[in-house]
Amino acid sequence: MTIDKINNKSISRIAAIQTLYQHANSEPITSIEITLEKIIDYYKNSNIDSDYGLDNTSKNKLKPSYKHLQELVTFTNENITEIDKIITSYLKQGWTIETLPILLLSILRVAITEIKFFPEIGAKIIINEYTDIASDMLNENEIGFVNSVLDKFAKQYR
Repeated sequence: MTIDKINNKSISRIAAIQTLYQHANSEPITSIEITLEKIIDYYKNSNIDSDYGLDNTSKNKLKPSYKHLQELVTFTNENITEIDKIITSYLKQGWTIETLPILLLSILRVAITEIKFFPEIGAKIIINEYTDIASDMLNENEIGFVNSVLDKFAKQYR
């Protein structure tokens, strides 16, 4: 994802994925709310602009839309069983939710949530955003899988 494509909602999407990923890997298991609070604290108290190569004089301040971040995490968490059934319906025989890498699963969960519960945002925008995010985090086969699942789901659902 290039810097000119990143906006507050993009950062919210990345932060939501980070929240789910961190929650899945937390030992001992903490509540999703506590994990979300930690992620929000990180974004509020860190200079993430430097992570993206921006200097302190940049007009682009990379902060998530905290409202969108909280909605993404809340809707995903409250509907996780339904979302996992949707993802499972696109898996090849022999694959299960449990066999998917956690990062790939986190991306799919948040993306499916946004397509399903945020109709005011265009499906193409959502698919492009999560495919771009996936391209920074996953291998080529996984990127293609994310794009394929989201495209098929959006066509069926919307």
